[in-house]
Amino acid sequence: MAEAKPVVKDKVSPVKYLGQVRQEGRKVVWPTRQETITTTILVMIMVLLTGAFFFVVDMVVRFVVNFVLGFGGGL
Repeated sequence: MAEAKPVVKDKVSPVKYLGQVRQEGRKVVWPTRQETITTTILVMIMVLLTGAFFFVVDMVVRFVVNFVLGFGGGL
């Protein structure tokens, strides 16, 4: 059986590489200020909701563990 040779890619000079990076950077569509503000507010709301959810779950789990380990008498 013939062994498959690995594909060797041409090496790129640092100058050409930086030119390609600049070219790709020009293709990026940056969000508007309003989109950034809206997204930030939505992320903050989700962080608060997630924090509240895990706070409630932690309280319930702590209550259950204390009840089971203390047989309900240590509350």
